[in-house]
Amino acid sequence: MKLWMICIVFLFPTCLWGQKDTLSLSMDQALNIARIFSIDAIVARNTLQIAYWSYRNYKADLLPSMVLDGTLPSLDKSLSSYQKEDGTYSFVTNRLLSENLNLSITQNIPYTGGSISLQSQLQRIDQLDGDRNTSYLSVPLGLTLSQPLITARPLRWSMRIEPKKYKEALQQYCVSMEAVNMQTVKHYFEFLLASVNKNIAEQNLKNAEELLKIAQGKKKIGIISDNDLLQLELGRLNASSNLIKAEQEYDNKMYAFRNYLRYDDSVVLKIDVPQKCPVVKISPREVLDIALKNNPLNYSIERQLLEAKQQIAQARVDRGFKADIYASVGFTGSDNSLSGTYQNLQNRQVVSLGIRIPILDWGKGRGRVRLAKSQQELIKAQIEQSQMNFERDVTLSVNQFQDQTRLLDIAVLADSVAQCRYKTAYNIFVMGNINVLDINSAQVERDNARREYISQLYTSWLYYYNIRQLSLYDFVRDEDIIYEMIKN
Repeated sequence: MKLWMICIVFLFPTCLWGQKDTLSLSMDQALNIARIFSIDAIVARNTLQIAYWSYRNYKADLLPSMVLDGTLPSLDKSLSSYQKEDGTYSFVTNRLLSENLNLSITQNIPYTGGSISLQSQLQRIDQLDGDRNTSYLSVPLGLTLSQPLITARPLRWSMRIEPKKYKEALQQYCVSMEAVNMQTVKHYFEFLLASVNKNIAEQNLKNAEELLKIAQGKKKIGIISDNDLLQLELGRLNASSNLIKAEQEYDNKMYAFRNYLRYDDSVVLKIDVPQKCPVVKISPREVLDIALKNNPLNYSIERQLLEAKQQIAQARVDRGFKADIYASVGFTGSDNSLSGTYQNLQNRQVVSLGIRIPILDWGKGRGRVRLAKSQQELIKAQIEQSQMNFERDVTLSVNQFQDQTRLLDIAVLADSVAQCRYKTAYNIFVMGNINVLDINSAQVERDNARREYISQLYTSWLYYYNIRQLSLYDFVRDEDIIYEMIKN
């Protein structure tokens, strides 16, 4: 991908450095540039990057983590209360310097929802007054288990959800890139139609001026009426007005297309009429089977159902009795010297059990469970509707694409016939055998036929890329559509 970007730089240097120039673009070139430089493509890549690093973080949660933490140092010069043997209190002065380090290796346990860790600790305290002694406290090795007795096991749910979420993101990235293709085709043909309209307007003005000149000559010899002459004059004025409007639309569409490709405003784009879109033999059933396999909708459905179940499980746990057990065993020692603190070690055992019993919550816990269940039913209904809509969209898109081939063939033939008819009508008018209304009618039909051809060609390409987006399948190469992720 980086090599391709370098190629773009060398192929179009004037565009990238802002020098004023005219750039001729084919539709394939526009598609390649848009997939790299357009804002939509950048958003798609960064969205995938977010999903990738989120998945990496989930994978890291399954692995042991090592942490070194401590305080280096802590100075305490303060007064604190002290209770004497007779029960009275007095304040004593604290003057000490302390340091502590704790090295721990922790492993989450997905199947129980708890964690187990190994620790090694060392603490030093220096008295800054009195006999100014130094003491050490060490825990050479400790094993700690932290385990909720009643838990929804969120990491276990993550093991089921996160892989599907990441696969969904990979396929959604392909869908987004195909959406970039569709948007590029839209901008390309809108600009192309504006260019065609501008050319038509220029040619119509030229023809109107020539027809008016011919009519003025006929007027001198009395073979044309004043009404026809005035109508030709009005036609020339209308042609001038249409040219101004066409030039404005041309500038607007070029700006939109250029902006989408992120070219400098000084670049003047020139494009040509693309070839017909590929003709592929496909059936709605065939495309639907491929789409159901490749489209991210399947992973999205599975993810949503799992997330809904997780919400119900979490709501049930939050509603009821909770208990957490904490157990730590190991060895500990203390001495006035560092080496001595690791001798004559004593057993260290810490066990605690924490409980939480909701007594009165006014139905809040039960309400959360019912809310989660209602959300699950809503998701199921939305999923069913999404599946129906997706199957309908695929079927309609394939049928429209198949019909579009015939419509395009008709438009090509109509364009050719209309062009020939106008040339014939123009020559006959010059000879004086038809009136102004006939030549105007031939011109309108010629212009409309040309626009209809461009419109049908645009629709054909749009349907083609729409089927690619729905199925994530290249029917020309007969392979799945895969866009490689660019890792930052």
